[in-house]
Amino acid sequence: MPIAVAVIGGGVIGEAVARNLISSGYDVIVSEKRVERVKDLEKTGLNVTTDNVAAASRAEIVILCVKPKDVEGVLKEVREEIKNKVVISLAAAITLDFLRRIAPEARFIRAMPNLAIIVRESFIAYCLSSDLSSEDLKKAIGVLSALGSANEVDESHMDAITALSGCAPAYLSLIAEAMMYAGLEVGLERNLALTLAAQAMVGTGKLILKGRRAPSEIRDMVTTPGGVTIEGLFELEKFPIRHAFMSAVKAAAEKSRRITLALTKG
Repeated sequence: MPIAVAVIGGGVIGEAVARNLISSGYDVIVSEKRVERVKDLEKTGLNVTTDNVAAASRAEIVILCVKPKDVEGVLKEVREEIKNKVVISLAAAITLDFLRRIAPEARFIRAMPNLAIIVRESFIAYCLSSDLSSEDLKKAIGVLSALGSANEVDESHMDAITALSGCAPAYLSLIAEAMMYAGLEVGLERNLALTLAAQAMVGTGKLILKGRRAPSEIRDMVTTPGGVTIEGLFELEKFPIRHAFMSAVKAAAEKSRRITLALTKG
């Protein structure tokens, strides 16, 4: 029998989680309160309910895909139904201590994906509650691995990971858009320019992850004396691009820490 999973929250991430799990053989029900969103999800063939309690009661594993401000209310609502069950929270800034305080009889995993979960290309950082059994962990890792590349981290790193990995699609989209407009400026058609930029990101990522090349090594491999690349790099060095990205990640990490404190104090 396939493992039954309840996805509570049918937004963009919740829908992506449900679809990826279904394609991996899980029995999935999505719980979503917004009526119009329920209709949209049903049109795509997903099994949807508006009843969080009913969804949680029939599931072996529950995945929280709601906004951080809604986590406490949802957990209180389904507290009886998640006793002795594995609950995976994808809510940013919500700590394991906070989750356990609201529903102490559930066994929690805190995870942080990013938008690339839609295409199963997300790095999924996760940390574990100490009361998970080896069997719980095996099932949970199976679920997370169906969504992307799952890697255990220390919970103290979660705010930094949110700032870097969680926000990365926005940062990289800014670069892709800029490169697309640059392509337009030098005479390329819009879709071709965007495809070239996006594929270059995919390829460079694979050179780092699969080819085991350091970023500086990749840059040096492309850059030849008196060539085209060094001309472009020379222009880029006129602007504080590196500093801008480092400052953005630092600012985002600090904001994540402030949100974490605000949401979980008490």
